[in-house]
Amino acid sequence: MKQYKFQVGFTLVETMVGILILTTGLAMALQIFSVSFSVEKDNQLRTQAALLAQEKVESLYSQSYRDLAVGSVFESQLSPPFELFSRDTIVIYVDANLEDAVVDSGLKKIEVVVSWRAAFQIREKSITVARLVAEK
Repeated sequence: MKQYKFQVGFTLVETMVGILILTTGLAMALQIFSVSFSVEKDNQLRTQAALLAQEKVESLYSQSYRDLAVGSVFESQLSPPFELFSRDTIVIYVDANLEDAVVDSGLKKIEVVVSWRAAFQIREKSITVARLVAEK
């Protein structure tokens, strides 16, 4: 009668399945890092846009009511390092209900829209900051 010896170890199939599971897990982890980087970059651009809009609003708000000219100014490309951004500044008359007005009722609205398109993005993103200015 022949006796069979049981060998301890892994078969080729078990090794291949293990490598497949390990490779799949590694690919998923790399995908998470890629998405994380993209979200971080988007948040960085959004923060820069908000600061650029706030800077312009504060600059205009520091002027007197009479010196604050009604109209619109579009800056298609800001100076370095903010070349990705464009800025549209609008100053309009508003009434007590905050609706657009044609005549000066003692209230103006400053609205700044900063837009950008990051690399590999299809649509443009924007952020708007607005502030009211009353005649003193």
